[in-house]
Amino acid sequence: MSQMSMGQRMQPGRPPDKGSFPLDHFNECTDLKAEYLRCLKENQHDNMSCRYLSKRYLECRMDKNLMREESMDRLGFTDQDNEKKPPRDKGKGMSKEDRGWVVGVDNIQPDRHSAWRRPTLLNLMRLMVGGEDHSRPVPGSKG
Repeated sequence: MSQMSMGQRMQPGRPPDKGSFPLDHFNECTDLKAEYLRCLKENQHDNMSCRYLSKRYLECRMDKNLMREESMDRLGFTDQDNEKKPPRDKGKGMSKEDRGWVVGVDNIQPDRHSAWRRPTLLNLMRLMVGGEDHSRPVPGSKG
Protein backbone atom coordinates (compact mmCIF):
# COMPACT_ATOMS: atom_id res chain seq x y z
CA MET A 1 0.00 0.00 0.00
CA SER A 2 1.44 3.36 -0.99
CA GLN A 3 1.40 6.42 1.20
CA MET A 4 -1.17 9.02 0.29
CA SER A 5 -1.26 12.69 1.20
CA MET A 6 -4.28 14.71 0.17
CA GLY A 7 -4.91 12.36 -2.73
CA GLN A 8 -1.33 12.50 -4.09
CA ARG A 9 1.37 9.91 -3.76
CA MET A 10 4.38 10.87 -1.69
CA GLN A 11 7.90 10.22 -2.93
CA PRO A 12 9.91 7.91 -0.70
CA GLY A 13 12.66 9.63 1.30
CA ARG A 14 16.33 9.38 0.41
CA PRO A 15 18.91 8.38 3.04
CA PRO A 16 21.68 10.87 3.88
CA ASP A 17 24.89 10.79 1.82
CA LYS A 18 27.11 9.62 4.69
CA GLY A 19 24.55 7.13 5.96
CA SER A 20 23.13 7.01 9.44
CA PHE A 21 25.26 6.66 12.55
CA PRO A 22 24.34 5.81 16.11
CA LEU A 23 23.78 8.49 18.70
CA ASP A 24 26.16 8.81 21.61
CA HIS A 25 23.83 7.16 24.13
CA PHE A 26 26.64 6.39 26.61
CA ASN A 27 28.07 9.95 26.49
CA GLU A 28 31.45 8.73 25.33
CA CYS A 29 32.31 11.96 23.45
CA THR A 30 29.99 14.41 25.19
CA ASP A 31 32.78 16.18 27.11
CA LEU A 32 34.53 17.07 23.83
CA LYS A 33 31.26 18.40 22.45
CA ALA A 34 30.74 20.55 25.57
CA GLU A 35 34.33 21.83 25.35
CA TYR A 36 33.78 22.77 21.68
CA LEU A 37 30.60 24.70 22.51
CA ARG A 38 32.38 26.49 25.37
CA CYS A 39 35.23 27.39 23.02
CA LEU A 40 32.77 28.85 20.51
CA LYS A 41 31.18 30.99 23.20
CA GLU A 42 34.56 32.28 24.43
CA ASN A 43 35.72 33.16 20.88
CA GLN A 44 32.59 35.02 19.69
CA HIS A 45 31.44 31.95 17.68
CA ASP A 46 34.56 31.94 15.49
CA ASN A 47 34.76 28.30 14.43
CA MET A 48 38.33 28.58 13.10
CA SER A 49 39.73 29.05 16.60
CA CYS A 50 37.91 25.92 17.84
CA ARG A 51 38.52 23.73 14.82
CA TYR A 52 40.99 21.51 16.68
CA LEU A 53 38.20 20.49 19.10
CA SER A 54 35.88 19.63 16.25
CA LYS A 55 38.58 17.40 14.79
CA ARG A 56 39.14 15.70 18.16
CA TYR A 57 35.38 15.15 18.54
CA LEU A 58 35.09 13.43 15.16
CA GLU A 59 38.16 11.31 15.91
CA CYS A 60 36.54 10.26 19.20
CA ARG A 61 33.36 9.23 17.38
CA MET A 62 35.38 7.16 14.91
CA ASP A 63 37.41 5.53 17.70
CA LYS A 64 34.23 4.53 19.58
CA ASN A 65 32.57 3.20 16.38
CA LEU A 66 29.93 5.91 16.49
CA MET A 67 30.65 6.81 12.88
CA ARG A 68 32.44 5.27 9.93
CA GLU A 69 36.22 5.70 9.65
CA GLU A 70 37.04 8.57 7.27
CA SER A 71 40.25 10.40 6.61
CA MET A 72 40.40 13.85 8.13
CA ASP A 73 41.26 15.28 4.72
CA ARG A 74 37.93 14.08 3.36
CA LEU A 75 36.17 15.73 6.30
CA GLY A 76 37.87 19.07 5.54
CA PHE A 77 40.59 19.11 8.21
CA THR A 78 44.31 19.78 7.73
CA ASP A 79 47.43 19.04 9.75
CA GLN A 80 47.39 22.61 11.12
CA ASP A 81 44.06 21.94 12.86
CA ASN A 82 45.73 20.32 15.90
CA GLU A 83 46.17 23.36 18.16
CA LYS A 84 44.11 26.33 19.23
CA LYS A 85 44.31 29.44 17.07
CA PRO A 86 43.52 33.01 18.09
CA PRO A 87 40.11 34.23 16.97
CA ARG A 88 39.99 36.06 13.66
CA ASP A 89 39.60 39.83 13.62
CA LYS A 90 36.23 40.59 12.13
CA GLY A 91 37.56 43.94 10.91
CA LYS A 92 34.14 45.47 11.00
CA GLY A 93 34.21 49.22 11.27
CA MET A 94 31.22 51.48 11.21
CA SER A 95 28.59 50.43 8.73
CA LYS A 96 27.09 52.82 6.18
CA GLU A 97 23.94 53.01 8.27
CA ASP A 98 25.98 53.96 11.36
CA ARG A 99 27.53 56.82 9.36
CA GLY A 100 24.08 58.12 8.38
CA TRP A 101 23.45 56.46 5.01
CA VAL A 102 19.75 56.25 4.13
CA VAL A 103 18.37 53.83 1.55
CA GLY A 104 16.87 55.54 -1.49
CA VAL A 105 18.06 59.01 -0.52
CA ASP A 106 21.82 58.69 -0.40
CA ASN A 107 21.86 56.21 -3.26
CA ILE A 108 20.88 58.86 -5.83
CA GLN A 109 23.45 61.44 -4.75
CA PRO A 110 26.49 61.54 -7.04
CA ASP A 111 30.05 61.13 -5.78
CA ARG A 112 31.14 64.39 -7.44
CA HIS A 113 28.78 67.29 -7.83
CA SER A 114 30.89 68.70 -10.68
CA ALA A 115 29.63 65.90 -12.94
CA TRP A 116 26.06 67.17 -12.70
CA ARG A 117 24.62 69.83 -14.98
CA ARG A 118 21.33 71.44 -14.27
CA PRO A 119 18.94 71.26 -17.19
CA THR A 120 18.16 74.56 -18.82
CA LEU A 121 15.46 75.51 -21.25
CA LEU A 122 17.89 75.29 -24.14
CA ASN A 123 18.99 71.80 -23.11
CA LEU A 124 15.36 70.72 -22.95
CA MET A 125 14.71 72.21 -26.39
CA ARG A 126 17.62 70.18 -27.75
CA LEU A 127 16.05 67.02 -26.38
CA MET A 128 12.65 67.80 -27.84
CA VAL A 129 13.74 69.14 -31.22
CA GLY A 130 16.84 67.02 -31.61
CA GLY A 131 19.06 69.98 -32.50
CA GLU A 132 22.46 70.92 -31.18
CA ASP A 133 23.01 72.63 -27.85
CA HIS A 134 24.42 76.12 -28.48
CA SER A 135 24.33 77.21 -24.84
CA ARG A 136 28.03 76.41 -24.35
CA PRO A 137 30.67 76.99 -27.01
CA VAL A 138 32.68 73.90 -27.95
CA PRO A 139 36.42 74.48 -27.34
CA GLY A 140 38.45 74.67 -30.55
CA SER A 141 35.49 75.56 -32.79
CA LYS A 142 34.61 78.85 -34.42
CA GLY A 143 31.47 80.27 -33.41
